[in-house]
Amino acid sequence: MPWCGLRRPLGRLLRPGSRGERVAALQRRLRELGYDPGAEDGIYGHQTAEAVRDLQRDLGLRVDGIAGPRVMAVLADPDLLDMRRSHTAAPGETLADAARALGVAPQVLRRACGLTRRGSLAPGQRLMVWERWVAAEVKPGTGQGGALRILGRRAALVSAAAVAARGAPADDPAAGEAAEAAAALGLPVWVTLHTRREPALVPGDEEPGRLQRLLHRAREREELVAHARAWCGVAPVAGVHVDLSGLRFGDGPRALGLLGRLADELRSAGRQLIVSVPLRDLSGLWGRVANDLDWEALGRLAVRLVLVPPLLVGGPEPRPLSPAELRRRLRLITRRVSPWRCLVALPVGALIVPQANPEPGPSAETSQAQDEPETGLAVVSYARAAGLARAARTRPQWEEAAGRPAFRCLVDGRESAVWLENRASLSVKLELVEDLRLGGVYLSAVGEEDARLWGLLEERWKVHKPAPAAWA
Repeated sequence: MPWCGLRRPLGRLLRPGSRGERVAALQRRLRELGYDPGAEDGIYGHQTAEAVRDLQRDLGLRVDGIAGPRVMAVLADPDLLDMRRSHTAAPGETLADAARALGVAPQVLRRACGLTRRGSLAPGQRLMVWERWVAAEVKPGTGQGGALRILGRRAALVSAAAVAARGAPADDPAAGEAAEAAAALGLPVWVTLHTRREPALVPGDEEPGRLQRLLHRAREREELVAHARAWCGVAPVAGVHVDLSGLRFGDGPRALGLLGRLADELRSAGRQLIVSVPLRDLSGLWGRVANDLDWEALGRLAVRLVLVPPLLVGGPEPRPLSPAELRRRLRLITRRVSPWRCLVALPVGALIVPQANPEPGPSAETSQAQDEPETGLAVVSYARAAGLARAARTRPQWEEAAGRPAFRCLVDGRESAVWLENRASLSVKLELVEDLRLGGVYLSAVGEEDARLWGLLEERWKVHKPAPAAWA
């Protein structure tokens, strides 16, 4: 029986004592993934059960040695072979030798396997490194050239370049040029079609956005499909990234209908569909009852899901999500969709939040961010935020409630809180991705980040570089 036969409903679990061709197919697949299930004899014995336990530990599943629906869904996913690197230590092999065999830096292997600096490898020790996706968004406008120069210097640490486009190729020639420049660096290119205002998910913002109009108007849906179809005809484009991060409760079925049509169009053109969705809070009663998005269907339509946290959470003083809140939301979402298909969106710039009672006075910065909404909320570069702190003669202080540093100053005559993403706060988020076995991160947008982020990625991760055959 081929392995794909196990993707059909099983009817019963495979557990110790099970026999037959399905067990033999399970053993073959485990061996392909670097586990040792023993002989491929179709008998679910102790060694096969131990191999299943190893898989469950590696993927954060419940460890019981039983191949149930979750295990079978994991094994049927072709991404596993691409994202995972394993190696068995030989007698006398050093950490540097093993790192060289896996194609990673020694510090990356040491961190991934929990090894000490002076620890030695035992013969037969199984070492495993998960590769992570790092998708980098290039926004349109004056910063596009600078973002492309950063991509040129950091191409080895980027899995894919996402070029934000305003409509079809004919409507945005600059996006086409950026796509060609990114492809010349050897990177697969996603064209991002935004369907929301910028920035997204502002608490209390009840004005209907473009996404809501699009989902409820046939003409706008047809226009989006036409834009995606047009970008499929541009040679460097490997996929289309549709931003649904402003999706509201109640619009899930309409969104899935639109994505189904887009997936068919892109599949026929040999392109991939990537989708951004809001990272909702599904922990409360309202979150569970009103969750109208079929996550399993979404996972079948899109090759990658970008989970977009809200910029702020409400309260007397709005603030970014804390690491604990982010972890809880991510954990609930990844129970519904394969975690290694998920990328966490990181708005790597600084966030300026005007306070409720603005105070008049001289401003530390007079110009506002491009496309800033009426609320005054703005996302600016880390360098600009650091300039604001210097002008205000203040130093950012770590805010435990948000897991990132912040300071307050006057911006355009308004008392504002400025929340930064620096190396320490980004390190916490990368650790969350590792702990929850997520696929990686989506950097939005290149050029706004703390430059130390790239050194952090180099220290911690083996960045996934998709084979050209997978995206050309």
